[in-house]
Amino acid sequence: GLYYRNKDSKDDFIFVKNTQGQVWNLQKINGELFCSHDSGTFVVENDTINFIKGTNGTWQLKKIDDTTILQGSYDGLYVLTKRNNVWELRNKIKGFSNSSRYFLLADDQKIFVNHEYKGVFKLTVNSSFTIIKKIEKDESVEKGIYSSLIKFENNILYSCKKGVYKYNKSLNIFEIDSVFSQLIPKEKFLSAKLIYDEANSKLWSFTKDDIRYLMPGKFSDKPDLKTIPLKGTIYKGASGYENILFLTDKEYLIGTSQGYLTVDLNGIQEPDNFEVTINKILNNKLDSLPKHVPLDKSKTFSDEENNFQFYYSVPHYNNTSLIKYQHKLEGFNTKWSQLSKSNSFLFENLPSGNYTFKVRAFIDNKFSENIAVYKFSVAKPWYLSNALIFLYVLVIMILLYALHIVYKRYYKKQREELLAKAKIELEVKELESNQKIIKLNNDKLRSDIESKNRELATSTMSIIKKNEFLNTIKLELVDKGTEGIDKVVKIIDKNLNNTDDWKMFQEAFNNADKKFLKKIKSKHPQLTPNDLRLCAYLRLNLSSKEIAPLLNISPRSVEVKRYRLRKKMKLTHDANLTNYILEI
Repeated sequence: GLYYRNKDSKDDFIFVKNTQGQVWNLQKINGELFCSHDSGTFVVENDTINFIKGTNGTWQLKKIDDTTILQGSYDGLYVLTKRNNVWELRNKIKGFSNSSRYFLLADDQKIFVNHEYKGVFKLTVNSSFTIIKKIEKDESVEKGIYSSLIKFENNILYSCKKGVYKYNKSLNIFEIDSVFSQLIPKEKFLSAKLIYDEANSKLWSFTKDDIRYLMPGKFSDKPDLKTIPLKGTIYKGASGYENILFLTDKEYLIGTSQGYLTVDLNGIQEPDNFEVTINKILNNKLDSLPKHVPLDKSKTFSDEENNFQFYYSVPHYNNTSLIKYQHKLEGFNTKWSQLSKSNSFLFENLPSGNYTFKVRAFIDNKFSENIAVYKFSVAKPWYLSNALIFLYVLVIMILLYALHIVYKRYYKKQREELLAKAKIELEVKELESNQKIIKLNNDKLRSDIESKNRELATSTMSIIKKNEFLNTIKLELVDKGTEGIDKVVKIIDKNLNNTDDWKMFQEAFNNADKKFLKKIKSKHPQLTPNDLRLCAYLRLNLSSKEIAPLLNISPRSVEVKRYRLRKKMKLTHDANLTNYILEI
């Protein structure tokens, strides 16, 4: 509900009757105090209220003119009007029923409404504020919980977790603004609610580590950012419902979930110079009690005393400031740690070596002037002393040398065995090769013998046939005398045309020059068998006169055959036919 008491009084708060329930907002408009309540809208006069009938679930109010107020409610927008010096509900603006916690009046009969779960809507309303003519959802910004919409001087601002956006009227979109976004740093995000202190031209925001505000710059148009080192854990506001109220001079009231607190900006000074100090160092062996280490000088610890806990602090008078620390142990790591609120750190089981512990503090966006330093060493264990390391190296070198000798002998013996084995295998392969050569020679001799036998048989048959032929001629001449001459001529012609001589010659020729006929046939497939016979005789380098009896034709006919053969082989005029055949 709604409570009150005099500003400087220490008396208990007094409950305003009939205001039980959630109070969302208190606003002063034209000298009158309005209360936006879960039950509706009240006008507060002294310690009493006047309920505006017909209203329910009101978030906040915006002045249209002296007698007209725009009301944002749970189910849309309403218009209040003042008649006969009494405020009353005039109408609901038709066409929009979303909850309107954050809304504002813009130019050109436009109303901007932000809904945390639906986004930003731009509504075009008629001049009498009775009907929404057009609803446009803004796509340039994303919806977001704890977001807010506010009018700051001449700017319309939308704030969310990603930053603060400023409305560009000419483009009809929201654009991120780097200056205003300083109010809501992502790494310290608590709430995106912005509060405009119109009386002092301050725009307020709340983060996890501080409260911030922007105010007009003293020497430029760019606003100046100020921070109040007041942690969120101190004021414990409900996220999205933070509030701050100007009282007097630089004194402000901040609402919390358990009451309120007042802040005097005159009493909060930014730390100009502060230093961090190492207060205490504890050292211990494993499973033993820690003992204090003198801070005034460096020290070397045994290898078992390798657990260290460092304590440090900043003697800063302002207890509202959030102090964070960074440390680095040179010799163990190279980068500074993350900022932490803890003022101590434990290193366990550090290896032997030389170390330098460094720590620095961070308050209200500033680092400490100094870096506190402590140097120390952890000795090597006895089994890693220099003498023993030298001994280890010597023993390893002796072992390696002995191993080298053993392996050298082993590989020498293995190489000799491999050579002997290879020699035996080579001899076996050589013997096998000789046997194969003997076999091939035997096969060749056998083949030659068979060939000679065939030639002998062929020659024998040829002699037999010639003898039979001569006996036949002899008988014909003896028996019939001159009458048998014509028959003898026919018998001679028959034997001259016999192809058996050519077959016998072809077989003998193939034995002498096995691949010639195949080569010339593949090279000139158009050649006839008679052409091949002529080629075979030319291969023997016989003249036309020598070839004529073999073909049973005249030398002139042989020349004609040679000419036709040249044409079939497509030889040039200068090419010699016999040489061409001999070169194949």
